[in-house]
Amino acid sequence: MIMKGKKGLIVGLANNKSIAYGIAKACADQGAELAFTYLNDALKKRVDPIAAEFGSDKVYELDVSNAEHMDAIASLIE
Repeated sequence: MIMKGKKGLIVGLANNKSIAYGIAKACADQGAELAFTYLNDALKKRVDPIAAEFGSDKVYELDVSNAEHMDAIASLIE
């Protein structure tokens, strides 16, 4: 388990067919603890159940064009 004890942030997850989902699955399969982000409320509805599938309740709003979001995300995932 190469990722055991490691933490990862999955950004850009849209559904279980996205590349981000594949990355999340590979990391989780190798023992990583994951946090997830969503862009808006419509996508949050999709991300929440996927995060739960990976045993995570760490789901945060992140719009990379919003400086406040970018400033806040680091402290949220510490």
